[in-house]
Amino acid sequence: MTDVASFMHKYYDWAAFETFIKELYEADGDVVVERDVTEVDRYGAKRQTDVKITRRTRFHTFVTLVECKRWKEPVGRDRIDVLAASIEALGANKGAIFTTTGFEEGAVAYAKGKGIDLFVVRDLTPQEWGHPGRHVFFYLHTWAAEFQNVLLPNTQAISLVDENPGSIHINLLLDSGMAKDPDMDLFSVKTGSRGPNLIGLLGDVHGLILRNLGQTVDLIDGGKPHVLEVLAACEVVLTGTEYRQLRLPTVAAKLDRIQFGFVAHVTQSQFSFDRGADLDFAVVIEDFISEQRLVAHRWANDPGIRFHVPNPAENIGQDPFQNGMLFKTFLAPWVRLGDVEPDIHSVGQQLIRVFVDVVDGKPKLALRSEPLPKPAP
Repeated sequence: MTDVASFMHKYYDWAAFETFIKELYEADGDVVVERDVTEVDRYGAKRQTDVKITRRTRFHTFVTLVECKRWKEPVGRDRIDVLAASIEALGANKGAIFTTTGFEEGAVAYAKGKGIDLFVVRDLTPQEWGHPGRHVFFYLHTWAAEFQNVLLPNTQAISLVDENPGSIHINLLLDSGMAKDPDMDLFSVKTGSRGPNLIGLLGDVHGLILRNLGQTVDLIDGGKPHVLEVLAACEVVLTGTEYRQLRLPTVAAKLDRIQFGFVAHVTQSQFSFDRGADLDFAVVIEDFISEQRLVAHRWANDPGIRFHVPNPAENIGQDPFQNGMLFKTFLAPWVRLGDVEPDIHSVGQQLIRVFVDVVDGKPKLALRSEPLPKPAP
């Protein structure tokens, strides 16, 4: 069975692996790279080379002989001897062995003595891809909410005009523009000084309640797509602050508390993607002589191979992302719920109360939940 997380399965036989190594050297440019070369050495014997690289300058020719071993077992010292003999007999300057399985114990030190480079070509580890690996999946909860059935119990109104203003209408629609409207500012009932904006204050309340509810909902039904509706009874208590007078065109309204139903929708989504989906390949070339690593990759439908040195300290000190994590995002209070119908419903059994104070002109909010009062018999 093919491992879809591996690129090395593409080079399943010796011929494909040799062609791949040939392409790696061709990416250097200004070289002649030949595969499966047979030559007669200085002693009259025929010698076969998997990949031969020739680099010519104005005054010199530099030849490297490469053996490619797509084996199931590690490469032993005997292959180093064979390559060393070919280098000497063919008058080459350098030799290298590429494999996918590693080298036998002692082979690395022996190759150093012979001046032969040893490389292992392998797939990237999850750490080399970056956490959590090549394949990434996570869950997302997107929270949005609205106020409904807003009531202003115990509100006291003082008329600012001679005629009776009659019924009073206060528009408490959460709107980013109204959050900057000075007509919605609250005033001190003690000094008459201007305080925070009521709509901005309710926007802060909205965010506090929404995040509080978000902490109570974990992954739903194993991560399947769902839209959950959460209904909660809420109350904003203003009696702890002097900034609770709203000045309307005809009246000054002294607010006591604001009651409303809080309707929240959480949309559960799953995101899954393959970081290598658009790549023809991405592999690590590990140099066992210099102990350096090089990442080689090529985008699909792009003939060019790119190389870079991985940074081993990239993820040190970071809290790594793990597959299967649940992330939560909370939309601004000005975002409406839309027309999506929830398929799961939940009704809160507690009253969420937000107590308001104003410190240095800025609202300070405290949330407390308590059992809903029992209905009168």
